[in-house]
Amino acid sequence: MSPRYIEPITLNDAGAALVTVPLSRLAEDLRARLSALIVAHTDAATGSVDYRALARSPDWSAVVGTTRGLAAARADELATPDAQIAFWVNLYNALIVHAIVALDIREGVGEIHDFFRCVRYLVGGLTFSLLDIEHGVLRQNRPSRNHPSPVVAPDDPRLAWMVRRFDPRVHFALMCGARSCPPIRAYRAEHLDAQLDLAARSFVGVDVEVDRAGATVRVSRLFDWYADDFGALVPWLLRHLDPGADREWLAANGTLVKIEHRDYDWALNDRVPLA
Repeated sequence: MSPRYIEPITLNDAGAALVTVPLSRLAEDLRARLSALIVAHTDAATGSVDYRALARSPDWSAVVGTTRGLAAARADELATPDAQIAFWVNLYNALIVHAIVALDIREGVGEIHDFFRCVRYLVGGLTFSLLDIEHGVLRQNRPSRNHPSPVVAPDDPRLAWMVRRFDPRVHFALMCGARSCPPIRAYRAEHLDAQLDLAARSFVGVDVEVDRAGATVRVSRLFDWYADDFGALVPWLLRHLDPGADREWLAANGTLVKIEHRDYDWALNDRVPLA
């Protein structure tokens, strides 16, 4: 299927709230509504999402309404790095779902040309694409193998929203709508460290395959795209692998193993796929 070409679209710019609401309240409302949607419309075992049922939910209408209140938000309202990270992770995940629903994506985000640049939210009078949120805000404008140049210019006012602490575990908190991506969760600033640790351990526990006979470790393509974010991979994996035979073997043989990266499955993580 050839991708659809669309003009960049800001999904929360219609009917922006006229009354200024504190960002802390909007952030908590977004988190609570996302949490309810996740419980009701995702498969806990696979992380797949029933996007069509979710779109009919009153909680989803409330999420959309909350995002429309972000137009007047100020960066200084997010008082701590944990509050910044939790807010932007939740907003990224909401924007992914919003785009899938609004653009009637059925097979994968690749249906839309340059999807991660085209869909946007308005925050504090500035527009942020998915690419801007992930790479400019959450990754502090760091280069990566799939985006070797910074995505936000040095004089861009959106840099005022950049998180004050980079945490590579955010890679396991961002749900990109694909089968190979981590499952969607809602994050709370007060419990962020524990939640990010759980997200990383859960992803590593399911994704990492230790082939002792072949002296090979097979991992997600994420570890290739963002290699510099993780540093030396084997020590990073050892910090997040659960205790057991694989971890013990890797600790003893980590300097000798070959690392293989799996292809990324970009098919839509839909709980109810097309017949």
